[in-house]
Amino acid sequence: MKTPAFDAILDFPLGKHGQDVRAEAVFLDGAIAARFTEYPVPGRKDAPFVRAQAVGPVNVKWGDPFEVRTAAGGILGRGTCLYPGSPSPDELKLSKRKALLTRFSLGEKDMILALAEAGGLKGLKGEDISVFCRLPRSRVEALARLLEEEGKARILAFSPLFLVSQGTLDFLRGRVLSFLTQYHKKHSSQRGAPLEKIEKRFDAPRTVLVLALRLLAKEGRILEEGGIVRLPDFRIPLTAADEETVAALERMVLSGELGSVTLDDIQAEFKLTQGKLHTLLAVLAERKKIVEGLDGFILHSRWLDEIVRKIRGSGKRELTVADFKAMTGLSRKYSIPLLELLDSMGVTRRKGSVRDIL
Repeated sequence: MKTPAFDAILDFPLGKHGQDVRAEAVFLDGAIAARFTEYPVPGRKDAPFVRAQAVGPVNVKWGDPFEVRTAAGGILGRGTCLYPGSPSPDELKLSKRKALLTRFSLGEKDMILALAEAGGLKGLKGEDISVFCRLPRSRVEALARLLEEEGKARILAFSPLFLVSQGTLDFLRGRVLSFLTQYHKKHSSQRGAPLEKIEKRFDAPRTVLVLALRLLAKEGRILEEGGIVRLPDFRIPLTAADEETVAALERMVLSGELGSVTLDDIQAEFKLTQGKLHTLLAVLAERKKIVEGLDGFILHSRWLDEIVRKIRGSGKRELTVADFKAMTGLSRKYSIPLLELLDSMGVTRRKGSVRDIL
């Protein structure tokens, strides 16, 4: 990284705090004039953190060693670059800089973890590491694996490398739970928060958010069904009249053609507002009584289970639309969207004009 300024650690006292020292920084590929200023960090007199302001751009990366020499060539001591291209003192508070430089000075593994933590929800990419230091890719991947084994980071991809710190992931999980708690309070008539709303709420790469949700679901702290995310103990509050309507809704769906009816059928029968209709259907879906098809029809879960049993018990390895119509008695109007639903459930997989039975 070519930069006119970098932070470093020296192995000798620089002088009084705030007093600049002009000298030469001698790297392996040449020397450059620089002005060194010690950061006022208590307890680091013999190994101070300093800012080096070079006369011109210098190609320097984390871990690069250098000598500090006077204009006459006398050696004052040695230093090591910790933070190439570091922000100015006005851009980064001393307390945060001290914490970062301390981590950077501890070695390769701590340096990568500190970069990942500094990256926050955006995480840390392999290309960012290669710009920051000279470690080979194989070494960086080995260190990333070690951090994951220690429970300090999570690797989301290797080609290219992408990781996020465990602390950041835990922070995101806490924010998701808080968001769902508030969402349930404000939208008590909804089954939960659509995944799209959660993605818009948090400025995080999709892979990071999906990992956070997957871990929360594995721990039983959230439930995700059909793109809707909710807390496990949340239930849509219903009145006694609502419960009667829900029971009548279920009976209507169960008595329909192979248990299927449309939203228009239900709305016409019960004269419900659209909002109330979706609330009551959400209750039935939450109770696993119905499944909403991809084309707007409602299917009772009992009928869906029966269809899946027939398909898997047919002895066939492939299924055509004609086979499915004959097996279920459904018209093409219902067969196509129901087959698409079965595809999404992993019961079948489309392959040209036929479907594999999985």
